[in-house]
Amino acid sequence: MEFKEQFYDVLNFVVTGINLFGIAVVLWGFVVAAFGFIRMKLHRHEVGYFFEEANKIRSVLGIYILFGLEFMIAGDIIHTFIKPTQEDLIVLGSIVAIRTVISYFLGREVEEARKDGETRNL
Repeated sequence: MEFKEQFYDVLNFVVTGINLFGIAVVLWGFVVAAFGFIRMKLHRHEVGYFFEEANKIRSVLGIYILFGLEFMIAGDIIHTFIKPTQEDLIVLGSIVAIRTVISYFLGREVEEARKDGETRNL
């Protein structure tokens, strides 16, 4: 096996690791948010407390999703380096565009939830 093929095999392994790490980050965020939600629902509090805690949970989940997406985008970029056919570049462009749009709007959502939480605390 020549050096180029070995290098691409290593990069494929690295890309798989990056993508799995991104998925793990999103799953961990889900677990953290789910436990926070369950804990919140088990305690009987007023509506204001519910909205405040719900915004915190949304912010936390959103941040984990954003981090996970960033890792997956990095994996896609490296993967395209491995086999840069025109079809792969189009697929990468589409995936990166979709994930970037999702990241942008999710980031705005997280920021709004954070600001909501701050104004409720005033």
